[in-house]
Amino acid sequence: MDPINTEKVKPLSSRSTQIFVLAIIGVQLLIALLTYPFLPDRVPTHWNAAGQVNGYGAKWVDTFLFPVLTLGIYILIRALLSISPRIGSESGGRRANVEVVDRILISVFLVMLMIQLTILAVLFHLPVDISFVICLLLSVMLLAMGNYLGKLRRNFWAGIRTPWTLVSDTVWERTHRFAGWLFVGTGVVGIVLSFIPSIRIWGVVGLLLLDVVLAVVYSYVIYQRLEESGRNPVSPPFDGGA
Repeated sequence: MDPINTEKVKPLSSRSTQIFVLAIIGVQLLIALLTYPFLPDRVPTHWNAAGQVNGYGAKWVDTFLFPVLTLGIYILIRALLSISPRIGSESGGRRANVEVVDRILISVFLVMLMIQLTILAVLFHLPVDISFVICLLLSVMLLAMGNYLGKLRRNFWAGIRTPWTLVSDTVWERTHRFAGWLFVGTGVVGIVLSFIPSIRIWGVVGLLLLDVVLAVVYSYVIYQRLEESGRNPVSPPFDGGA
């Protein structure tokens, strides 16, 4: 039987996470309330890969949409995890997943806060290269996600869910460790690409899509190797059956 990764994430209480998320939402709302009166009725709401405006809309889109999205995403993800069918690890694994997902969500929400500030800076005619900032933030977020992806236990909603990872803890664990390294590598390369305007956005997006394809193929290859070797592809839970 292949050894299973037993590395655990240092506990982060649900209350601490809620406070952190509410603090981010509070800052987003405060920023929206302070800037909303000073914006024109119609503002740029969409930019192309080169950072040029190609869409306009109501000013609330650039202000209040971010806190609403942050709150909605957090509630949706936590609800999905709580009602997820129990596969692989038992309650201990579910708690570990919540802790890992919370850290990933916090990094995503911080990026959303920074994007909100960047867009508002552009609207107030500050010299900001929006495509550079977004590419850099996306790359840093991928670095953070890659560091935690390998600690995610098998579950129904979060992670790289293929037919082969969902039926085997061994395949799940190996695939997510592999994908974690891919994400970290893409994040590092993305930081470099952020300084190359001609390829920054499409370069990072292309690498991210390649990461996903490679992770899916890798999960199939690992599953087939387990079957061909005559070993049971369904391994014990990460937490040792607790």
